[in-house]
Amino acid sequence: MTPKPPYLGAAYYPEDWPLEQMDEDIRLMKEAGVNIARIGEFAWSRMEPEEGKFDFDWLHMAVDKLAAADIAVIMGTPTCTPPVWLTERYPEVLFMHTNGTRAKHGARRHACPTSRTYRMHCERIVTKLAEEFGHDEKVIGWQIDNEFHSLSPALRPCVCPECVKKFQEMMRDRFGTIDKLNEAWGTGLWSQTYQSFEQIPTPDPETWHHPSLLTAWQEFYSAAYVDFAKQQADILHRLATQPVGTDMMPFIGVHYGHMHKFLDVVMFNHYHTMENLWQVGLWFDLCRTVKNRPFWNTETQTCWNGSVTANGYKEPGFCRANSWLPIAMGGEANLYWLWRQHWSGQEIMHGSVISSCGRPLHIFGEVQETANGFAAAAEFINKTKPTKTGLAMHFSHLAAWMFEHQPIVRGFKYFEYISEKAYKPMIKAQLRPDVILPEADLSDYKVIFSPFLPALDEDGLREKLKSWIEKGGTWIVGPLSDIRTVHATNFTHAPFGSLEEWTGIKCRFSVPGDPRDFKIKWRDGRISVGGVWYDGLEPNNAESLAAYTEGPFAGLAAVTSSILGKGRIIVLGTMPPSDVLSSLLKDLCAQAGVSPMMKGSDNVIIVPRNGDTTEGLIAVEIENKRGWLELPSPMVDLISGRRVAERIEIEPYGVVAASAVD
Repeated sequence: MTPKPPYLGAAYYPEDWPLEQMDEDIRLMKEAGVNIARIGEFAWSRMEPEEGKFDFDWLHMAVDKLAAADIAVIMGTPTCTPPVWLTERYPEVLFMHTNGTRAKHGARRHACPTSRTYRMHCERIVTKLAEEFGHDEKVIGWQIDNEFHSLSPALRPCVCPECVKKFQEMMRDRFGTIDKLNEAWGTGLWSQTYQSFEQIPTPDPETWHHPSLLTAWQEFYSAAYVDFAKQQADILHRLATQPVGTDMMPFIGVHYGHMHKFLDVVMFNHYHTMENLWQVGLWFDLCRTVKNRPFWNTETQTCWNGSVTANGYKEPGFCRANSWLPIAMGGEANLYWLWRQHWSGQEIMHGSVISSCGRPLHIFGEVQETANGFAAAAEFINKTKPTKTGLAMHFSHLAAWMFEHQPIVRGFKYFEYISEKAYKPMIKAQLRPDVILPEADLSDYKVIFSPFLPALDEDGLREKLKSWIEKGGTWIVGPLSDIRTVHATNFTHAPFGSLEEWTGIKCRFSVPGDPRDFKIKWRDGRISVGGVWYDGLEPNNAESLAAYTEGPFAGLAAVTSSILGKGRIIVLGTMPPSDVLSSLLKDLCAQAGVSPMMKGSDNVIIVPRNGDTTEGLIAVEIENKRGWLELPSPMVDLISGRRVAERIEIEPYGVVAASAVD
């Protein structure tokens, strides 16, 4: 019988162990409550020990034995780790460094995604795998490769001849002529003007390259990995019946939206800590919106992280809370990395479910507890999904790439700032946003918050956003937004692309929030500081919600409100402190008809869920301290089986999965 979601499982590497040990591993999996395993992702040399000679008998044995124990399989394609016969016979497939040397065998993600030779070999192994398992009901999904591009290409680009040629072709397709590229990038400065596309240099960490060039290389390398994955997805869609995905990391090197245009399920790997567990919520709120189906959290730790060293011990309860978060926030699977600790290799010290000698780790009981909770709440989880609230926050890969190469303010890190200074104040206020990409449809939302969104022309957002506002939407736009073209250059007609035109305000001048912050006074008399960046705004026909009390812009507006059509634009000329922003967002959302779904302490993530026949919530405490929430009506806690009403106290790292009482 093929298991049904919610899935709880782990990555399993039978190729690294004696096959006769498999029965004991699976016995312990059953004891732990595991109902899914990921296999195959690094096993190319076992699948194809010699060029053109294949061995899948051991893999069939693993799939069959797991299925006999009611454990489903996610099959991985092994293209992240080419075998030595391939890299030795075809060295041109290896990554080329800026000094002209090639990567050495023995790592992973060290083969060039644009290499025609490498892609030919990848096509062959993926085709063979699909022919073997594409119609096997014991396999419920496919994982392409592993963790595409977790490092910045500007810091470690592949500059092999094929990459360089494809990048130059991409620029030719984008601009048409070299003169148009020069005009768009402003290469007249520093005599950077190119006379042909072939002259465009490769990014070099030792060279202070043009931000437009570096941003374009980021876009190119994202597109290269997207195309690499698409080649495999096309094979699997032709030869297999199961859904296809690729396990992404909480990095922004590859565009999530572009990658998933041709994939079926979002897969996500993360290793957040006790200190930043809240932050994974941003990724889950994004994973939920990318595809119209539940996502799979395909990797996380049980207890500690590690590679050659172990680090990050987790207190009791962390595994439970960490395992429930993806399920609460719209996923249907949580898998640990890994099942049995490696006995050798680069990641020998990473935490697991059982040790390399087969003994359950101290966390084993918590895995069992989580499995029992999933089973008890399975019907509710499968019949409901997170309730739409009408609130969204923009997240942009292009913004991240622009800020990486031109931080604007010292110390600015896009993801750290958007999560800490924008997302966190929302969840602390119990506002439940969707995190959306610029290409997302806006029709489901009443309020959209766009912090640090420099280029509104990304994926046609400018026109789409204006239309949405005019029809009644409330747009809250943060500082450092609408300040760049898609080529990472300034506008020359105004500080912003459209903000002054849409709102009637005028930005007289701007000041960075380094090394000090400036005070602002709100309409209700409160005094706070701003942060990050300071735009001195003349309100003109707009309403001033806060004004500066000091600095070169004393008396100018810091925050304004304007009407556009039936909608409203709130311009944050500076970023308020977290508590002030939480209060402001709650007020603005309430005025637009979006209120916190629940009442609870700010250390509890509360996710209301609804379906055709039932509704309820899942709540997870994320800071290892006591918390609380208030229920709107009596419910049944599906984990404990007890009836609950009104105020619930939640233990540190506690979980409540509650369904409405009929």
